[in-house]
Amino acid sequence: MQIWDIVSALPSQWKTIADWLVTQNNPPKSYSLFPFNSEAELLVFKKDFQKAIGISLGKYVRLRRVDYLLHQINEKFKQALSANYIETPLGEMLAIFSEKGLCLLEFCDRKMLESELLALQKNLKANFIFQTTEQSIQLTQELSEYFAGERKNFSIPLDIIGTEFQKSVWQALLNIPYGSTSSYKLQAESMGKLSAIRAIAAANGRNQISIIIPCHRVIGSDGDLVGYGGGVDRKRALLKLEKTFN
Repeated sequence: MQIWDIVSALPSQWKTIADWLVTQNNPPKSYSLFPFNSEAELLVFKKDFQKAIGISLGKYVRLRRVDYLLHQINEKFKQALSANYIETPLGEMLAIFSEKGLCLLEFCDRKMLESELLALQKNLKANFIFQTTEQSIQLTQELSEYFAGERKNFSIPLDIIGTEFQKSVWQALLNIPYGSTSSYKLQAESMGKLSAIRAIAAANGRNQISIIIPCHRVIGSDGDLVGYGGGVDRKRALLKLEKTFN
């Protein structure tokens, strides 16, 4: 994860708050716990932070919290999950592997990432260990080829973790061809569950293996890009990439 020198980068008027923020190993989610004197002061700080650091204060806090979580060891957990940061043209991603395969691939600034990691850790009763493995090397190579337009299908083994319904929804996503798009309605029809469109849309939003399980290929019936955990701009970029090289 990138390290920011926010004390040097921010205007000197914010040195006290910047010093405080740097000392927080796990910064609080709520701004009410930050040492601001007023809401107006917080708003000015957020504006100056974005200008000086290049990312929002909220994104900075999320990234710090995720990195903190990934480096904590729970002595009660005997299993290990391999963790790796992977650079891509659309931003840094986090990959988590079990012994069976890839169980999480998300952009590091995804708002739900911390809760996804906590759920994964609780489900598998495992600590995260940063290490380079054959799986991480393979994934890095396959993602590089994908973004270069040289790969349309991934061969990295997956360890898909979710309810049976979620797994069926994600399997349907895997059936959407590279360079194509679908809609929630078409996805529901393909699954024979036309009455479950909302539940299918919710399951799509819970997909935690981005790009490889291509929820970015699902758009609104009217062509609108609708939501995407990694951000609509990334969704647009992924669809453009696939259309270009299809």
